Amino acid sequence: MKKIVLACVALSLLLPLVSGCGEEGNDDPKTYQIDVEVSEIYEIYNIQKTAHEGETVFFDVRSTSVFYDVDKVYANDVEVTLGSLGYSFIMPGEDVYLRASTLEVGEYDDLDDHLSWGDSVNGKIISLTEEEKNDGFDHYQRLPLVFDGISSGNWITSIETEIYSSHQEIIPNEAITFVETKASTSSAIIGGYLNINLNKVSIGKTYIYVHLDPNNASLGTLIREFEVISPEEELYETMPITFEIDNNTNYGLEDIFINLTDTIDDDINSYFLSEAQDDVLAFDYRVGHTYRLTVGARDENNNYVTLYLNEWVGTNVGGFTNTIEEDSSRDGLYYLVVETSGISVPLVIND
Repeated sequence: MKKIVLACVALSLLLPLVSGCGEEGNDDPKTYQIDVEVSEIYEIYNIQKTAHEGETVFFDVRSTSVFYDVDKVYANDVEVTLGSLGYSFIMPGEDVYLRASTLEVGEYDDLDDHLSWGDSVNGKIISLTEEEKNDGFDHYQRLPLVFDGISSGNWITSIETEIYSSHQEIIPNEAITFVETKASTSSAIIGGYLNINLNKVSIGKTYIYVHLDPNNASLGTLIREFEVISPEEELYETMPITFEIDNNTNYGLEDIFINLTDTIDDDINSYFLSEAQDDVLAFDYRVGHTYRLTVGARDENNNYVTLYLNEWVGTNVGGFTNTIEEDSSRDGLYYLVVETSGISVPLVIND
């Protein structure tokens, strides 16, 4: 019984000490609440929920959108500084609300990387006409990408892609796909383009972000603003190009035709030479685009036959790759050029 009494006495002596541990004395710091702003474009994390007055509080902030950078961070209305251990502030004698401001990244194209937009990309995407919307087909517009300084020798065989649109109601992410361009002599990827499904776009403006990460090279990142315009507006800047006709074949002008194919959109301009006025034809050249030129004729049996370019223009060039290029050495005029074995022969002069 004595042992039991002694234990009770000892316990009774400890009780005042134990009951006093959970109470804040006059000198103890008070605890305050920490809340954070929830945002779709940035995140405040690694942050405790409460802190004592005078305590140093550390936390991190990061952008969750490729289209925005974190600008400034605030604890209530006081700007928080960024140090080697992240953001930090001294807990004041009040609850704290953390928030951040952001800045749009805007258009981005690092000239030192190996990725750029094709020359024909002008920031416009054309929406469909009502007839096209209801014809049951998918319609696309290509946005060419150039792998600057990348050749088949780099042997890129696979590419991981990150592609986003900043405004999903204008161009949703699923409306954009990357299509590879492979070398003619190997399976190496040497370029490509973004294919925009026009059936899914709406009129308005959005930024498109592209990051390409290949297996055996370094490409880069692009951001550009695009405007989806109505089908009544002009998609491309155009300029008139004139064709001077010189027929050295055995076929009449009414039997000879030429096709000019825009390699960007696969649009074809077809003409019979009999349409020429004073031996001149004209069409609206889309500035910066590349065209393929083919020539053919109808024989006496009304069959189509290929006319080689040397037959058509009377010069032995025999080319298959044909482009429209600007030659600054000739007063900045545009020429339709036939290229073969490194030789360029102007066929058409813009007046």
